[in-house]
Amino acid sequence: MKLKDDFYHIVAMEQGEEQCRCKVRMNPRHFIYKVHFPNFPVTPGVCMVQMVSEILAEFFKRQFVLDTAVNIKFRERMGPEEEATFVFSKIVFDDDRLSVSVSVENDKTQYVKMSMRYQVR
Repeated sequence: MKLKDDFYHIVAMEQGEEQCRCKVRMNPRHFIYKVHFPNFPVTPGVCMVQMVSEILAEFFKRQFVLDTAVNIKFRERMGPEEEATFVFSKIVFDDDRLSVSVSVENDKTQYVKMSMRYQVR
């Protein structure tokens, strides 16, 4: 399920030599927040993982399929009203694979930290 332009919207993208950054705004009226959880909405972890794949596709103009979630640490709950930045570092392309570290954060909070491996399509 594609989440971009429905569940979240890209506000800004910045690509540097050692790091890529993508600021997103969540859609608080999306149906996912009505069920996860109705009176205390939380951005599902699986949605954050999908967002990483979609944002990587935007940066590199390629499709990526998650191969291995090496490490995922959820540190704080991310609600629907949040504006968060996905910070991609340790980006390593090796043949048809991509390894990347990702932090989802804002000025005050780190929501999740991930180390992921993808197959490049």
